[in-house]
Amino acid sequence: MMRYLLLFTFLFVAACSGQTKEELAQEGADLAAAGNYRGAIVLYRNALEKDADYLAARKGLADVYLKSGKFSQAEKEYQKVLLQNPSMAEIRLDLASAYIQLKEPEKALLELDAYHSSGKETVESLVLYGRAHGAAGDLATAEKFFQKAMALDPQAVDPYLYLGRMSVQRHDFDKAKQYLQKAIEIDKKEDQAYYLLADIYVTEGDRQNALKTYLSLSHEVPQQLQAYYMACILQIDLNDIPGAEDTLQRLREKFPSAAESSRLKGILLYRQGDFEQAKVTLEESLKKERHVLSYFFLGLSYYAQEQYELALNQFQNALDLNPDFERARLLVATTLVKQKRLDDAVIEVQKVLRADPKNAYAHNILGSAYLAQGEYDKGMTELDRAIDLDPSLADAHIRRGLFHLSKGEGAKGEADLVKAVEAAPEILNGRLMLVSHYLRKKNYSAAIQALQDGLNGSKEDALLYNYLAAAYFSQKKNDLAVSALVKAKQADSHYLTPYFTLAAFYSSQSQYGNAIDEYRQILTTDGHNIRALLGLAGIYRIQGQKVELENIYKSLENTRTEEGFYYAAQYQFKMGQKDEALAVIDRGLQVFPDSLPLLEIKGALSFEMKDVAQAQAAYERMASVDPERGYGLLMRLYLSTRQLGQAEKMVQDLMASDPGKEYPYLLKAGLLRSQQKTDDALAVLQTGINTLINPVRLKMQLARLKEEQGHAAQAEQIYLQVIDQEDNYAPAYVALGVLRERSGDKAAALDDYRKAVKYDQKNVPALNNLAYLLADNFGESEEGLNYALMAFRLEPNDPRIMDTLGYLLLLNERSDDAVKVLDRAHQMLPKENAVALHLAQALLATGKKEKGREVLQDVLKNGSPQEKAQAKTILSKQ
Repeated sequence: MMRYLLLFTFLFVAACSGQTKEELAQEGADLAAAGNYRGAIVLYRNALEKDADYLAARKGLADVYLKSGKFSQAEKEYQKVLLQNPSMAEIRLDLASAYIQLKEPEKALLELDAYHSSGKETVESLVLYGRAHGAAGDLATAEKFFQKAMALDPQAVDPYLYLGRMSVQRHDFDKAKQYLQKAIEIDKKEDQAYYLLADIYVTEGDRQNALKTYLSLSHEVPQQLQAYYMACILQIDLNDIPGAEDTLQRLREKFPSAAESSRLKGILLYRQGDFEQAKVTLEESLKKERHVLSYFFLGLSYYAQEQYELALNQFQNALDLNPDFERARLLVATTLVKQKRLDDAVIEVQKVLRADPKNAYAHNILGSAYLAQGEYDKGMTELDRAIDLDPSLADAHIRRGLFHLSKGEGAKGEADLVKAVEAAPEILNGRLMLVSHYLRKKNYSAAIQALQDGLNGSKEDALLYNYLAAAYFSQKKNDLAVSALVKAKQADSHYLTPYFTLAAFYSSQSQYGNAIDEYRQILTTDGHNIRALLGLAGIYRIQGQKVELENIYKSLENTRTEEGFYYAAQYQFKMGQKDEALAVIDRGLQVFPDSLPLLEIKGALSFEMKDVAQAQAAYERMASVDPERGYGLLMRLYLSTRQLGQAEKMVQDLMASDPGKEYPYLLKAGLLRSQQKTDDALAVLQTGINTLINPVRLKMQLARLKEEQGHAAQAEQIYLQVIDQEDNYAPAYVALGVLRERSGDKAAALDDYRKAVKYDQKNVPALNNLAYLLADNFGESEEGLNYALMAFRLEPNDPRIMDTLGYLLLLNERSDDAVKVLDRAHQMLPKENAVALHLAQALLATGKKEKGREVLQDVLKNGSPQEKAQAKTILSKQ
């Protein structure tokens, strides 16, 4: 074969050798116009061999290179043309286009500046300016140039196309649609505008308009196979089978040998339920072309016939072609669940959720997998999240029930959930959704009845008993709740939640011996359970048992986990044992060299020990693993040590090297803010917000600066915008809660803190603020204490958390415990008069009046007028 190919090439070259350079160049131009770029390149090169200075051939060769995607070669040829004839200013536009494709926008801008210096300004040059600025990340300037091109010639299509693309990039779909519809109005055969417009409709979930757009394109430009193909796919998706068959027939008439026709026919057969014939037809399409959809629907056909291993193979084939094909990966996970390969299913779903955290179906699958593994709490958390994101998930009764509930139609929703339980009483999900609904309505008797009806003597009873306990606790029926939790432990001794719930309950009642027993039972099952060890540590700290506390932190290090090393080091650090803390950190880093928490605490400890070089080294190591976190700490270090030049250089380098990320803008704004340049900081944040897609943290920082400037209403609106974009973003709820609490709207703040805890149960500021607000403003000191204990277990060495816990203990008439916690907080924050006032109240409540008065006297000497008034009020009651 190679012999014949060489012979053909020889004959082709021989034939060309008898032609003039002009004839060769003309044939090259004809082949280029027909789309035969490879042939055109050969002919242009032959013409140049006859005359290396033949400008028309050189220009033609450069143009073909540009059209065929060979941008480096195009750039070299255009440079040669420009050397031969510097007066050809238009070549600079071609060079700019090549540089944009080569991702060298700075060079493109230089060429465009040179072109405009000759006094010329065209639609093409202005559009290229816009594209170059867009490639450089400066979308605001890009938009100005596109608008200028539009004004120069309102009938030019390109400005509308690029403005449409840029609006899509900013998620401003309404504006994008206006631009693209205008482009189509100007040129009904502009296929790019149709495709972009259809993509927007699909993204918005408007499949009908997407279908109309593809059908319009197929009518205006009949040679667009992709338009027929996408229209047929949408018709199948919309269950318009007659319409899909009609479009498929038109496609076959226009493109009789296209692989797309057999692929679409196979998909149609699948949707019509003819799985056997669908498999045959899809296999035929794969012989013509390997395609992800052919594999995907072939997998679905096998799945429908319960041939799970064959289905899995086809879904995996689809993923081999496109690893980002989300639906195929979800079907892999679903199939693995069917095969009881639960660990593998969890891994596959988590891959989807890393890329798409709001995928409701993925959360649903993950929840089902966890429940099947006996991980009931994790399973219900995932199912709750799935329902929050998409109330239509689950079987028909549950779907209808949740839909009615989402519309506020409680009676209808409840009836449907009851039907779901009646139809499939063995399915845990439906029963627990019904119970959750009853608990939200505070219909505890109905919840208890539904739970008791589900008990069947299996391990799953553990979860039902745990819910029973929640219902009983809500009614203050503590004995019944404890009894239910004991039964939960008996049903499944490896289900740890009842142990933790009992430990928390006993701690709240000062029954520390019982709480310790629960934690020790957990450690019998899981000796390295960090949460249980920290729970024990919290009790020993309240009781002042230093030896036991020391042993717990040794046990934490002995877990040989990242968390264990971190908490052990943190304890030594807070106790002032800095050398030992550093030794623990270094032992941890030997096991986990890239541990961000360990590196961060090493940096903080090194800085406190005046070893700036070691702190910097720790933060630089962090930056190599997590640039945002590491560079943020480096910035703080530079500012603390007055290395302003280093800070400015770092920000400048990051803005140049990583312009598509949020953190360079955050760092630059922070640097300006440290220099009291608040307006400049606001401008930087706004630029980032205008440039990046979904810049949540930039908006959060903008809102905080607005708060500092006294623009509370503007800040509140920004926080609400963030929540509208990311409805589970706990920091936004916390910030909004703090803002509303300051303004006096305590009820709204309470709701915000509750939502923050719902979406992030480890958000310490939310837990702490919620605890204090419940006790101080709503008289719910018992519930507040539970949240305070949760915050304390997460941050046992934070004096402000200790202050809240101590105050809540005092309100719950546990003055002795309050004194122990508040005394430690006061030692750590000796100048914080709010802590001193709480300590004084606790001391007086325990009969330690002399010590209490001493603390109050200090407040009377050093406090603010308000704090002095509080101290006088407390003294007057003695």
